[in-house]
Amino acid sequence: NVNYVSPNDVAEVAARVLLYSKPHMFKEYTLTGLQPISDDDVASAISKHTKRPVFYEDLPIDMLEEKEHRGGGPHWKVRDLVGLERIKKSGKEEDVAFVSHDIEAICKRKPETYSSYLEAKEFMTPLEAWVFE
Repeated sequence: NVNYVSPNDVAEVAARVLLYSKPHMFKEYTLTGLQPISDDDVASAISKHTKRPVFYEDLPIDMLEEKEHRGGGPHWKVRDLVGLERIKKSGKEEDVAFVSHDIEAICKRKPETYSSYLEAKEFMTPLEAWVFE
């Protein structure tokens, strides 16, 4: 499972920290969602919002890496995808202690869930919104 963070939350935190920088000086923040979600749950949410079937296929890490390299993906992207898969397999993000409350503290609201991000089409780029039409 992975603790996805909405780009809307990241943008709001960045704006607040930059616009009102004094209380945030010399501080570090860890931005997380409310809870980790599984790849099957991500596929299900995307399927629901696109009204198209979407499925998750769990590949062994070495097979994923080979497939991505054969697909012509840039080295940095393959490295990052493999790194994300290793983090997911470690279970680190499933630990309740991993969840930070920094978004809530800075924005005075709970982080956006994966599903609520998919529902908020007005904040998506035109391409993202088109996919979910």
